[in-house]
Amino acid sequence: MLARVNGPRIVLVRTKESANVGSAARAMLNFGLRDLWLVAPRCRLDHRAYALASHAAEVLDGATVVERLEDAIADRTLVLGTSARPRAADNYRVLDPRGAAALLDERAAVLFGPEDHGLSNEELTRCQGQVVVPTLEFASLNLAQAVLVVAYEWGARQRAVGAEGEPGGEAGHGPGEAPGRAGTPGGAGTPGRAGAPAAREQLEGFYAQLAETLLHIGYTDAPRLPGVMRLFRGLLDRAHPTAHDLAALRGLMRQTRWAADQPPERVPGNRPALDGRAGVGREGEAGASEEP
Repeated sequence: MLARVNGPRIVLVRTKESANVGSAARAMLNFGLRDLWLVAPRCRLDHRAYALASHAAEVLDGATVVERLEDAIADRTLVLGTSARPRAADNYRVLDPRGAAALLDERAAVLFGPEDHGLSNEELTRCQGQVVVPTLEFASLNLAQAVLVVAYEWGARQRAVGAEGEPGGEAGHGPGEAPGRAGTPGGAGTPGRAGAPAAREQLEGFYAQLAETLLHIGYTDAPRLPGVMRLFRGLLDRAHPTAHDLAALRGLMRQTRWAADQPPERVPGNRPALDGRAGVGREGEAGASEEP
């Protein structure tokens, strides 16, 4: 049995059946996971939830209920979404549960969508990677089954790390996993400290500012914006920027918008060129006056 450990947050989004919440809680506790969040649930934690949870009532009792996904992932530095649905974007990271387990720690969250439709494209866009449970001819796991598979792989990795006496971090990368610098998935770090990856709340704030700036300067238009933002999200999410990195980028965005609203002569970078053109013009006028 696993000792009490700090593992990833499990986030159930718009769950319909209370029995599935109870079964998911039971699956979590079997592998030492206790941090359960429910986003806009369409059910109550009733007797069926507690019956299916069996001896995992403590997970249900400690569950946090919020209405917005943003609130459930705001303080996370890594967010993975589960879905069997393939995505068109080729820059989107796809992991199996074993590969995902190598990246998960107490700063991470794993999202599970509702039983009928799964996570929406918008919700998956807020994730830094997609977890796909490999299946054969039929790909339709029950919600609690999906939680169980992810929790099992995370627990198996914890056992392996403990048996080998490894501190975790970059040892034993799984499929699709890249070694991380300090403060990134695969490395050590605490949000808010130097070198630590930025929390999702900080990244989402940057992405909102970037989208506004791209429209403002005419880089793209509203119909094309979602595709452009998927490109930039993939680029930045793979880089695991720190809060300091984002502060620098947000300063660049502010200056870009300011420059776009100024007449050319007010933009510092334009002044030497404008002065040079003005000088040529004055010299030409002076030369003309000296001609007979």
